[in-house]
Amino acid sequence: MGISLSPAALSASSSAVSAAVSSVIRRVAARRAAAAGVAAALLLAAGCGGGGSQGEPGAPALDIGHPSAPNSLDPAKINPAFNWYVNLAYDPLIYRAPDGELVGRLAESWRYVGEGNTAFEITLRPGVLFSDGSPLSAEVLRDNIAYFQSAAGPAAAYLAPVETVEVVDERTVRLGLSEPSPLLPTIFTQDYLAGDLISGPGLADPAGLATATAGAGPYVLDPAQSVANDHYTYVPNPNYWDRASVRYGRVTIKVLPNPNSALAALRTGQVDVIQGDYTTASAAESAGLRVTYTPQVFQGLALADRGGELVPALGDVRVRQALNHAVDRQRITEALFGRYGTATEQIVLPGTSGYVETTRYPYDPDRARALLAEAGYADGFTMKVLTTSFANTHLVPQALAADLEQVGVTLELVNQAEATNYLTDMASRAYPAYGIGYGTQPVHLMGPGLFLPSAAQFNPFGSADPELEALYQQAAALDDASRAEVDQAIISRLVEQAWFLPVVFVPVFFFANDDVAGIEPTNHEPIPNPVHWRPAA
Repeated sequence: MGISLSPAALSASSSAVSAAVSSVIRRVAARRAAAAGVAAALLLAAGCGGGGSQGEPGAPALDIGHPSAPNSLDPAKINPAFNWYVNLAYDPLIYRAPDGELVGRLAESWRYVGEGNTAFEITLRPGVLFSDGSPLSAEVLRDNIAYFQSAAGPAAAYLAPVETVEVVDERTVRLGLSEPSPLLPTIFTQDYLAGDLISGPGLADPAGLATATAGAGPYVLDPAQSVANDHYTYVPNPNYWDRASVRYGRVTIKVLPNPNSALAALRTGQVDVIQGDYTTASAAESAGLRVTYTPQVFQGLALADRGGELVPALGDVRVRQALNHAVDRQRITEALFGRYGTATEQIVLPGTSGYVETTRYPYDPDRARALLAEAGYADGFTMKVLTTSFANTHLVPQALAADLEQVGVTLELVNQAEATNYLTDMASRAYPAYGIGYGTQPVHLMGPGLFLPSAAQFNPFGSADPELEALYQQAAALDDASRAEVDQAIISRLVEQAWFLPVVFVPVFFFANDDVAGIEPTNHEPIPNPVHWRPAA
C-alpha cells in the first residue's frame, strides 16, 4: 500500500532556488484562495445534479465534472485519462473492483491454458445484447481484438502478443500468444480498455465510434443532450444485461478545465462529483465536501532523448544521473504538495510491484556537477522541455528547473495547456524531455505503455536497452510470486539508467457532495468508476 509523507522542515538551499520554488507556491496558493470567491460569481446554465432527468422519469441524475474533453469516444483509441467517457457505455470483459478483485462482466470465466502464459481462454456471459440490439458472441470478441490491435490506440500495445484468436464455440475463444503475457485478466478490465467490447455494427463503422457509443454497458450516449467538448449525456441502455444495477436515469459529464470553476460548480450544486487536484483540496475540505484520494501519479521529467539526437548530453547516462542528483525531491514535494505528496526516485509506489528499498539519488548538487564534468559538460547545457498545465503537471518541472539551474542546466519550458495537444507534441520527437504525469501500474503493464521501444507515446525516441528487455521477457513467463523479484530488477535498471527524473507521487483527487456514494479510490483501483457509484441512502 502507498505511504504518505509526514510534514518536515524544508532543507536549506540557495536563495535562488527558494525564490523560484516560492513563486510556484504563491501561484498555487492564489488559486486556492480564488476558489472561495469564484462560487458566488460563477453562473453556469445547468441544473442541480440531484434533480430529475430525461432518461427514466423519476430516476435520480448524476452530473460529473471532468477537466478535459476526450480525444475520442472509441474505446480502442481513447486515452486512458478519459476513461469515464467510455466506462459508462462499455462493459469490460472483466471488472476490477475497488478492493482489487477481478469480477466477470461480459466474460463469465477466464483462464490460462498450460504453462508459460502463452494461451488464454475466455468464455462469454450468455444472452448479452449491445445497446444497438445486436448479440455478443465469440465472433464479435474475435473481431474486437483484431480491431483494437489495428487501431493503434493505448490497448494495442497490450494486445500485441495475441497472435491467434480461435473461436472454440459460440461463447468461447482461445488466444494464442507469440510471447508470454502474464496479466491478460487485468488488461481486459475497464482500466486498460482492451475488454471494452464494441458491437458488430459499431465495428462496421469505426469512424462513427469517435462520436457515438456502441457498447454493452449500463448507459448509452444521447447525442441530443450532448455537445462535443462541453458536455456528454448518457441515458440507460435498454438492453443492458443487469438492469437492476443501473442506478441513474441520466449521467452527464461536463468539461470543466479550470479547477476553481469546477470546485465552484460542485459547491453550488451544478455537479455532484469532480476530479479535483491538490490546489483545491484544502478549499474543498473547508467547504464540507467529501475529499477522497490515494497516491497514484508520479510527476517529474521523462528524459526521453536517451540517444542524444536533439540534446547530445542526454545520450550520456552520467548526465541523466547528474540531473537526478541535482533535484531536492523532498523539498519540492513538501513545498508544492504538503501532506498529499510522496517523494520518489522510482516510478512505482512503495509497497507495490517492483519497488526497491534503496536510495540511489540523494540530493547532492556537488555530485551532480562532478558527473556533468566527467561527461564533458562542466559548463552545463540547455534543453527544451514540454510541459502541460493539464492536472497541474507543469508545476513540478517549474520547481525542479530551479534546482537544475544551480548545476548549470537550463530548462526552456514550453507549456501546452490542452491535454490532447500535449500528447501529440510529446510523440512528435520535437522535445528531448517532457514533464510527465503517469499513474503507477504493475511493472509488466508499464513496459508497453511507458518504457519499452514499442511505447510510442511515452517513449517517442524508441529508447532500447537489451538488459531491460531481457528482464522484461524473463518476468513475462513467470507466475505472480516468481515475477516479483524480476520486477524489482527491472525498476532497479530503470533507476540506474536514469531514463526518468521522478520527483513525487501525487494523488488523483475526487470531490463529491453528500448525494453520491461508492466513490472509493484505493491502491488497487485509484480511479473510481462512475458505474460503481450510487445515490446515497
